[in-house]
Amino acid sequence: MYIATASEQGTIIRVHLVSDATKVQYRMHPSLSEFPSNSFYEGTLQNGVTINERQSSGIDFPWPVPNRPMFFNVQMGQEEISASGTSYLNGTEAANVEKIVTTFLRSGVVPSQIGVITPYEGQREYIVNYMSRNGALRQQLYKEIEVASVDSFQGREKDYIILSCVRSNEHQFPSLEGIGFLNDPHRLNVALNRARYGNCHSGES
Repeated sequence: MYIATASEQGTIIRVHLVSDATKVQYRMHPSLSEFPSNSFYEGTLQNGVTINERQSSGIDFPWPVPNRPMFFNVQMGQEEISASGTSYLNGTEAANVEKIVTTFLRSGVVPSQIGVITPYEGQREYIVNYMSRNGALRQQLYKEIEVASVDSFQGREKDYIILSCVRSNEHQFPSLEGIGFLNDPHRLNVALNRARYGNCHSGES
């Protein structure tokens, strides 16, 4: 039978109950589910979709490893306080997000298939403005791409997700105080489970 379980900090996920300890996900490419399964579900999350069912027909995106549609792009930028004084932004990551979005568009992906998510409102606003001003393609294409907060994207999905993490723990290690939402496993789980076909993460070392 199918059930809807409340997890991911209140997000409703459609899963197939196989046993008390096993769940099946029907959203992500199998490669994308490996880390969430091991990190948040004790390795019990099974795949109800195959690699072939999550192949992007006609899309020529240069994934670093074929058949593993994901990558983490490490930047040397630094977060800063947003103009409101209540949030964070990272200009280096915003520029990188624009490059990734442009590569997707040039690879045959349409704007409605792409979602950009970030945990900070300051970064969300900055990315929207940056892409509008600096996008390499037609401005209208970038306006059609949804840029949202991680929290507002709970329960939703896109074919391709770009996550901008914004903050790093360069000066905090081994403490986790400096990495913000990454220290919240529920929100991190939400952020990593939104994509159907491919995930791109932009963050600091």
